Amino acid sequence: MDENKRLLLALAIACAIFFAWQGLASYMGWLNPPEPEKTVRQTLEDAAPASLPPAPSAPDAVLDGDPSVRLEAPAPPAAAVEAGRRVTVDTPLYTAVFLSNGGLLQSFVLKGYRENLDPDSPEVNLISRSAAATAPLGVLIDGLPSWSRAVWTLEGDNLFLKPGQMGALTFSGVMDGLRVERRLEFFANGYLIGEKLRLSSPEARKVKLAFTFGASTLPSEETTSIFSDIRYVLFGGEKPLPEPSLYNPTKVAWLENGSFDDELAGDTLNKGMLIQGNVSWMGVTNNYFLGAISMGGSAASAKGSMREDVFHVLMGKTGVEIPAEQTMQEECAYFLGPKETRQLDGAPNNLGAALDYGFFSIIARPLVTLLQFFYSYAHNYGLAIIMLTILVKLVFWPLSQKSYKSMQQMKKLQPMMAKIREEYGSDKEAMNKEIMQLYKTYKVNPASGCLPILVQIPVFFGLYQALLNAIELRQAAFIAHLPFTDTLWLADLSVRDPLFITPLVMGSTMFLQQKLTPASGDPTQAKMMLFMPPIFTLLCFNFPAGLVLYWLVNNVISIFQQWWQLRQV
Repeated sequence: MDENKRLLLALAIACAIFFAWQGLASYMGWLNPPEPEKTVRQTLEDAAPASLPPAPSAPDAVLDGDPSVRLEAPAPPAAAVEAGRRVTVDTPLYTAVFLSNGGLLQSFVLKGYRENLDPDSPEVNLISRSAAATAPLGVLIDGLPSWSRAVWTLEGDNLFLKPGQMGALTFSGVMDGLRVERRLEFFANGYLIGEKLRLSSPEARKVKLAFTFGASTLPSEETTSIFSDIRYVLFGGEKPLPEPSLYNPTKVAWLENGSFDDELAGDTLNKGMLIQGNVSWMGVTNNYFLGAISMGGSAASAKGSMREDVFHVLMGKTGVEIPAEQTMQEECAYFLGPKETRQLDGAPNNLGAALDYGFFSIIARPLVTLLQFFYSYAHNYGLAIIMLTILVKLVFWPLSQKSYKSMQQMKKLQPMMAKIREEYGSDKEAMNKEIMQLYKTYKVNPASGCLPILVQIPVFFGLYQALLNAIELRQAAFIAHLPFTDTLWLADLSVRDPLFITPLVMGSTMFLQQKLTPASGDPTQAKMMLFMPPIFTLLCFNFPAGLVLYWLVNNVISIFQQWWQLRQV
């Protein structure tokens, strides 16, 4: 069997198995338990509860105890503190609502990001009603909720910031003889909220500080799964309903000792997890959105857990000293918003690591930058993907030319190789020796045809991760409607083609490309290769349309290149 073809076949089968396993395992819940069905995303008007809820704290064991201790609060005090009035912070990027008692966040609505493609759908709210009930952006002192144990005053009023402006709200209160002052700073051009926490006491004290955040399942594009569609066609039953993307789960993520890690919904988060020391940030994230607390420093620890549909994270320090009659200041920052490269790269404590592209990050990040560059000229991400594909193809053009020439040479040797196989029969050692001598005589390297494929595989996987995680493609249209109809087509490049047109065309181009490729001398191998186009077509049914578009354009260029090369022979 031709070694060149054997390797290509092995690589193709490996890719098919990889993507098939990822899709099937995600659908069946083998990789991670399914997220709760209940996802509450309320608009600004219904987001705030009437009175203060129980606090998500764990007294005495918040940061230095058993990691299995959950983050829920004990029973609220007999005389519950009223929630106070609501104060709004409005910027060009978002509208946030806080409670005057302790500065708890009640809603965070992102402008310019809607829940679905319907232009009348609500804007994305990162803090649902259930998440607001867990006191996000609260401060715990010695494991106790400051918002329900202090009498608070608010310095400042509703903020309406214009581009380039910044503003602040100051929440002050007294808790068990400790004066607490929280200054929250807002910036019109970003999603970062800075906090300066000042504590003062008549007597010297040591306290434990912790900052909290909570969010429900973050917004994810909804579509029906291809596996559900196939099951519906074969076995009938109820028509599958749209569900959150299998490739975009909500999870807790953090950066510890400069290393990114995350945890999906499951037993670990249900029990609670504790990470002690040198945590730069921790938050709740999915492919597109992030809510995180950022502290940094070797003393910072973090904790994450999940209750019902709400993910809780907490960051803080122990043994914080407050000198007598003096003020101690601790700073942290919160990021709530879309995972835009520009915004995260400018955030403190390496929050840019939240843009995780996996093993191929070193390739994916430059590709996203190039995609954004092309978009700045094309103003259409579909066109930007096509331009990026052409650029990648041009870079690898010389290697591809060598590959095609090698395959042509191998084709010329096929009759002689067939005679050698026939002559030596079952004597594999002698047969291989004669074939290697044949390669040497005609100066043919059988592996040279594989080199362009081997080099491009990391690029393909890097682009796969880039397109899967780039928020720029969320609800980004290429050709929004099928020509001459009102039917939605490629209106969102981050989800699969709802009409399956691009996967079918891609499969056709793959089949044509295969026909133009010099045939293998092994008939069994040739038959196996015929299965690859339908296998990859089926896999592409559930891939993001942006990725299928890349593969389709790449195939079209490859077909042209092979046709041109054949004309040179």
